[in-house]
Amino acid sequence: ETLNWRALRLPKSIEERILEEERTEFLHRAINTLPEIQRRRFLLYYECDYKCYEIGAMEHRSAAAVAKSIASARKKVKEEISERIALKAYPCIFGYEGICFVFFNGNLQT
Repeated sequence: ETLNWRALRLPKSIEERILEEERTEFLHRAINTLPEIQRRRFLLYYECDYKCYEIGAMEHRSAAAVAKSIASARKKVKEEISERIALKAYPCIFGYEGICFVFFNGNLQT
């Protein structure tokens, strides 16, 4: 994020900051419920931008096995967030490194 970009953007309100912190906390809690292997692969893929074949090479596994593990982890994170969140009548959006979770009136969409 550049200085020019920050200068053009309006500062976030206190309410927006609090909501953002709550969303981040829910997401991190959901990620922390994953088994160790899935959590590691999920974070390497989404946070560190590793490709499935790179993760597979590090762990001596096939790219397909890693991709399946990451897909399963993503599904578990979505389910965990669905269970933890008290849904409101307005949209609630969670974003995490290329994944977007949208809650609206109790329905989870990606």
